[in-house]
Amino acid sequence: MSHSLRASVVVPVRNRPELLAKALESLTTQDLPAELYEVIVCDDGSSDDIAAVVRQFSTGPIALRLEKQPPTGPAAARNLGIRAAGAPIVVFADSDVVVERSAIRLLTEALETEPQWQGAEAALHPADGKEGILWDAPASTGGGHYHTAAIAYRRDILFAVGGFDEDFKLPACEDVELAVRVLAHGPIGFVPEAKVWHPRRKVTAVTHWRWRRHWHYETVLAVRYGILAFPDRCAGPFPRLRVLWAALVTLPAGRLLTALKALATEPRGAGVAGLYALFDVLCGLWALPSILLAPVPIRRNCLARIEAPEDHVH
Repeated sequence: MSHSLRASVVVPVRNRPELLAKALESLTTQDLPAELYEVIVCDDGSSDDIAAVVRQFSTGPIALRLEKQPPTGPAAARNLGIRAAGAPIVVFADSDVVVERSAIRLLTEALETEPQWQGAEAALHPADGKEGILWDAPASTGGGHYHTAAIAYRRDILFAVGGFDEDFKLPACEDVELAVRVLAHGPIGFVPEAKVWHPRRKVTAVTHWRWRRHWHYETVLAVRYGILAFPDRCAGPFPRLRVLWAALVTLPAGRLLTALKALATEPRGAGVAGLYALFDVLCGLWALPSILLAPVPIRRNCLARIEAPEDHVH
């Protein structure tokens, strides 16, 4: 491991070369000196020519390289980057974000000056698209969400907790699952001055239908750790029933209430959002067997060279 590097930036990607180019443009123009950090792009089985995008930014002073794997999911792609990282601090940035020029330096300095912190979370802000009820982007302006779109961890703690859980095949809850295990070893700080921008995207019925698959991972968090989506939300003594209640009642009701509040300012969009809220009930019913019956795999060390056979708890 190189002693000159302070940070390794891991960027998982599957296709979306245009967005990756914007991300790499921001990551290769940071105010941290070029010799002190590297960028590792982890290609999760893209059909697009990701190597061409990486070559476009490989002529500068930043150490930039490409790692590849078959399509396995973003959790596995990030683990690929952790193994390849040469610095004691690993910064995760998604392939569709724009990282403010000082963000990598600020996250790195935070972990270097706060020895009790095991991780440092950046502020994640929505950007582009439109502001409105039918547009969505992840955000964390007060911390506590642990999005891997914008967070740094000590490399040794990532190995200590076994990396990302590769049973999380979708970009859903795998970042919180990791954070729960890291928090057992020490705090994850928040660095609001480190800013990362995530594009807004139009929400459609297809979006909601895709989101239904996330309930399985919400159930894993609830059964394993007793939390509902985030570490500060308790799932109670009956975690599967609590997730089911969220899928069928609280989340659709919350979205319906938001739509009703927007009627005065955005009537057309609010009407569509209201229909989507009702559609969420159907999506929750579709996920019902997974929530109530699907086995929850026992956490395994995904960074170990030899992994034990997978068991299950119910």
